[in-house]
Amino acid sequence: MTEHDLFNDPNLAHPRARELMRESLRWDCVDEAAPFGSDEGSDTYYEWRNWRSENPDAPPTNCFDWILDGNLDAYNEALASGAQVEIVLANSDDALLSEQFDMFTLDMTIIASRLGQLMDEGTMDTDAKPFIHVAIKRQRNPYDRDEP
Repeated sequence: MTEHDLFNDPNLAHPRARELMRESLRWDCVDEAAPFGSDEGSDTYYEWRNWRSENPDAPPTNCFDWILDGNLDAYNEALASGAQVEIVLANSDDALLSEQFDMFTLDMTIIASRLGQLMDEGTMDTDAKPFIHVAIKRQRNPYDRDEP
């Protein structure tokens, strides 16, 4: 695997990623609001690259299953319901893989791994889209995270 720093030099990213990710925030590796600005997002990108180098022909959903410790089927639309998000935010012990991840970290890991595929390969596997949808929907949930 070739080492490169596409956060400081976006020209190293796949041309399709540069075309689709025009906003400078998307390439920011410091801003917490950016996909790769948090430790979770940045670490996930490099973990994605390592996983891909070891699994060059595997579908990205296999990477999700690896992230989810074999619980790929459990990361589904039911997790994104308002009621389920409220339960998890009120008691994180009820969350999927709560012993390893909080909800934010798990969702950001899913999102960043797929954006990593876009940055490196210029595509996002269509079989991965339902999982990205769950992650984004959970993160956009209107439940007030500051008030239990």
